[in-house]
Amino acid sequence: MNRKTLILGGVLLVLIILAYAYQGPLKKWQNSLGKPKNILARIDAAKIDKIEITLAGNAVDLSKQGEKWKYNDSKDFYADQSLMSRALASLKEAAASEAELVSNKRDRKSEFKTDAAGLSVKIYQAGGQTVDFIVGRQISDYSGVYVSMPDSAATYSLKADLLTALTPGEWRDLTIFSTAKEKINKIRFQYPNREFTVALQDGRWSGILPEKFIVNQAKLEKILEIMSGLKAEAIPEQTFKDTGLEKHLIIIEATGNGAGNVLMIGASKGELYYAKRGDSDNIYLIDKATRDELDKWIWQLR
Repeated sequence: MNRKTLILGGVLLVLIILAYAYQGPLKKWQNSLGKPKNILARIDAAKIDKIEITLAGNAVDLSKQGEKWKYNDSKDFYADQSLMSRALASLKEAAASEAELVSNKRDRKSEFKTDAAGLSVKIYQAGGQTVDFIVGRQISDYSGVYVSMPDSAATYSLKADLLTALTPGEWRDLTIFSTAKEKINKIRFQYPNREFTVALQDGRWSGILPEKFIVNQAKLEKILEIMSGLKAEAIPEQTFKDTGLEKHLIIIEATGNGAGNVLMIGASKGELYYAKRGDSDNIYLIDKATRDELDKWIWQLR
């Protein structure tokens, strides 16, 4: 290989390197010139272990405990997993979004609702606070929101629907029971004036206590569905006063292979009824139709 060939090869290599630099890192640097920094870029959704959300004086504290998220340091209430997944996905999207400065005037923050009237959000990672920001109203096409820092005059827009994801009507999981129906093979019904039990025998449900009686399989199936997969309509104030739960008006116990679901139903609250699991003090509200389906006499199961 002669000297001229070596020189031409070197020139070609330099041109290739320059072309890469221009189309790659250099181009990226040029494109980023003049663009504001995303104030949420430090958020790593996979490392978040606590989220504090405050709106109009109402605060919600979501703290990660294993695979679950404890709601407001309550004894036994956890956030709905689907809602948490949505919130974390939205935060991840916001952190990766391209920020656009829409105002640098403090007196305009009320216009975008990024002042004290907005949604205050604090994100913690590895036990320490990572970012403190305010989510304002949605942008005109509803594809994102306005955000700001509490002590900053600047307001930015981000392409992530944080407002919807971080303000569900109810964070707490409304699930009372979630058990495979196949695991249940016995159901005991207890009321102030009667008690009886049905069991699955040879593939069919039959009455076994206080006497043997025939059971309509379709009617029992409805009860089985409730006792294996019951969701509340709402969660009331967590006080036992006026709930009627201490009177043991209705107690249904579904047991079997790995199943032990006990439901206690108390007094009414409008069109709903107070209810709780036997192994928890969490109080829920279930609808009247569910309550009535569990308020049975033996003759109603025939």
